[in-house]
Amino acid sequence: MARWQMPDLPEGPLRTFKHELHALHGKAGYPSARNLYLAVGKVVSHTKIHHAFIKPLLPSWGVVEVVVEQLAVQVRPRLDADTEIVRFKELWDEAHDSHTPMASIPAPRTGEQVDGPASGYIPQSFRARPVVAANNGLIYQVLVDLHKAGMSTSVPHVAAELERRGQLELCGGEEYLYECLRAAMKGAYEAGLSIPEFASLNARKVRDTAVARRERLASLLSPHSEADQGLREHERVPELHPHRMHPQQT
Repeated sequence: MARWQMPDLPEGPLRTFKHELHALHGKAGYPSARNLYLAVGKVVSHTKIHHAFIKPLLPSWGVVEVVVEQLAVQVRPRLDADTEIVRFKELWDEAHDSHTPMASIPAPRTGEQVDGPASGYIPQSFRARPVVAANNGLIYQVLVDLHKAGMSTSVPHVAAELERRGQLELCGGEEYLYECLRAAMKGAYEAGLSIPEFASLNARKVRDTAVARRERLASLLSPHSEADQGLREHERVPELHPHRMHPQQT
């Protein structure tokens, strides 16, 4: 198998990350991007796999995770995949945190849509921008479609399907999907629920909040509305879902 050329990078965490990734690739016998593409179940394109090695940019963690897992099992004697994933996550985090902030990017305006760079790496200054809430519906639809098809709904699979539909960057990229997963895991742990139970509970709260908003609006527009009733309807929304309050209400 051909050995890929490492990108020319200055000393630092990103260069260290790339060096270790190339070293693991060598231990596995330098499998081609096409072979790795097949080995990871086609959840990441062979082009993205190849670019993770040769481009002087930090690839998305979703790509790195599935590639490292496969490389670990192809090494002889086989390496522990979980241990390698943890090791590379630490290297990836260091490279990510050392990235120079893009201070020249203006502050986001309300409702501004995120368009991350094509490399798959979304700098903090981009990820801090609000993703249009309606785009979460695209993620939800992919989850439903994958589940109905009996396919995995892991982050790499969801990201691959969104990319196939041309919607991945519209939804904030892979980093946003992982942020959603981390938020769900944290919320489920704190609530003492499984992730499906927490997701179901959260969905009901979102629905109840929408109903509360409609009832509040109706009470405000009704000529027979009482002040106490309007106040009760006003208080229901933040009680049901504080983070879904309008910014002016906080």
